Amino acid sequence: MSEKDQNRTTDETAASLETAPAPKTAPAKWIIILAALIVVIGGAITFAAVFKKSPKQLYLLSEVNAYQKAADELETKYSETMAYQEKAMKQPSSTNATIKGGFSMDSLAYDPSFKMIQDLISKAEIKIKAEQDPKKSEGYGSLALNIGGSKALDLEGFQTKDRIGFKAPILANEYFYLNLDEYGQVARKFDPSYSGPETLDINTSNVSLEDLKLTEKEKTYIAKEYGTFIYDELDSDYFTKEKNVDYKTNGKTLQLTSVTLNMSDKETKQFMDKLIAKVAKDDKLHTIYADHVSKLFKSSAATNPELKDMADPKELKKSVKESLQDFQKETKDTTYPGGVKSTVYVQDDVVVARDMKMGVKNASNDKGELDVVTKNIPYEDNKTAKQFKAVLTDSTTDDAFTFDMKNNVTTESEKRKENMSIHLITKDSKDEDTNMTFKMNSVINGKTDAKQTADRTFSLDLGNQEDLVFNGEVKQNQAISASKGKADYSFDIRTKVGPKADPANVTLKIDSASQLKKSAAIPALDASNATNVKDVTPEDMLSIQENFAKNVQGLMMNMGTAGY
Repeated sequence: MSEKDQNRTTDETAASLETAPAPKTAPAKWIIILAALIVVIGGAITFAAVFKKSPKQLYLLSEVNAYQKAADELETKYSETMAYQEKAMKQPSSTNATIKGGFSMDSLAYDPSFKMIQDLISKAEIKIKAEQDPKKSEGYGSLALNIGGSKALDLEGFQTKDRIGFKAPILANEYFYLNLDEYGQVARKFDPSYSGPETLDINTSNVSLEDLKLTEKEKTYIAKEYGTFIYDELDSDYFTKEKNVDYKTNGKTLQLTSVTLNMSDKETKQFMDKLIAKVAKDDKLHTIYADHVSKLFKSSAATNPELKDMADPKELKKSVKESLQDFQKETKDTTYPGGVKSTVYVQDDVVVARDMKMGVKNASNDKGELDVVTKNIPYEDNKTAKQFKAVLTDSTTDDAFTFDMKNNVTTESEKRKENMSIHLITKDSKDEDTNMTFKMNSVINGKTDAKQTADRTFSLDLGNQEDLVFNGEVKQNQAISASKGKADYSFDIRTKVGPKADPANVTLKIDSASQLKKSAAIPALDASNATNVKDVTPEDMLSIQENFAKNVQGLMMNMGTAGY
């Protein structure tokens, strides 16, 4: 495996280990999820380069290769989008979008009032414009509703490091702005009891994808620390291998190698206790988590004092450490009835299918079981069957949750056909059960996302609501070039929704064009050409209210004059 591949694999797996603070109690489902992550994908952070072909090593190596293959597929499909987005996070860009729609119902076809509304919708369009400069933390946006080519409503807003502003002609035909360091003064004008921060911090440039990525040093630490732990703690006797196993899928029988990890309840208990103890004591892991996650809360904490500790790396680290220590205590009496059994089916040293089952019972005798089935298996030269199924059951209440996603993919040169279904079932002893199925068939032209079209049809079956219908089609076009700094999209959506006897036909057309540029066009506003919100008087507020009422009345009259 190349250095690039190893970095990508460890990056993905390290991110999965960077979990949120554990709850104060240890319900069965949380223990199941933690254990499942380790058992199912634990092998992905172990050093593939040293593996040979013992059952244990084949199990872990094939997991590594499976995640590597998935990463390669994602990179092939979405490489241009990711490259463009990476550039857009670092340099200015502009986006222009137009949204149009339509609406009809057979039963209302001759209703004069509905006809008026229908004509209004057909002549309406929403125009959106955005300018942003992520490095300067500046942005501008406008939204306009046009009807029959005339502007009916519009709104503009901007943000710089020092102030924010907006303009809404329906309220007042001028810009208003707020200096961020005057936020406290303005807040007390409307609420004399306000005792929050004096300065509003909305500097979103502090939060970027780059900031959230693990450094090479962090990735190496997590990979070595936990890869070595997993490899050492999973005894070779836990694994068995069988060659030439019959595996049936989509009417075909394949000869695969199966490798099974089978741990008793006692062995599972030992492994999980050691893992939880290790994570709870890992000060370096806590630091990595806090340093990255605290950045997500920095801007929100400015207006929500309750999030202040979440934005402070030291306080967040302390909270994480305490939560993990509490979690460790709560899991002291947790057991794992039946242990863990995970079988992977291997083709050319890659996991193409797996079945995993494990159970757990906590100190309160809450019992749960998780069953996972995954599949990404080529069964003909150009056909692949994909599936992810998870069944989580609560043995105490007989509640259950099932998520089953299947996708049969056929690839023909530059064309790809996908038949996807998602089945969601819930059994709830305290609420109504759910049984719904979403299906979507797609024909995609274009091997990569650089230039691609897609025709999709979809439907939603709500199970017990047989009198309702929800289906439609989507036509999608996109052209993306990171080197040229352009990303264009168009979506033509047609849906039928409502009672089967008289459904509504809804159409939506969206066109969007984005362009990277040298500088963003952000308004430069101050007291010379706009009004400071701090200086707005009660008389000004009354004038704004009167202006709003007059403008709304004028808008309605104009629409009536136009025949709407």
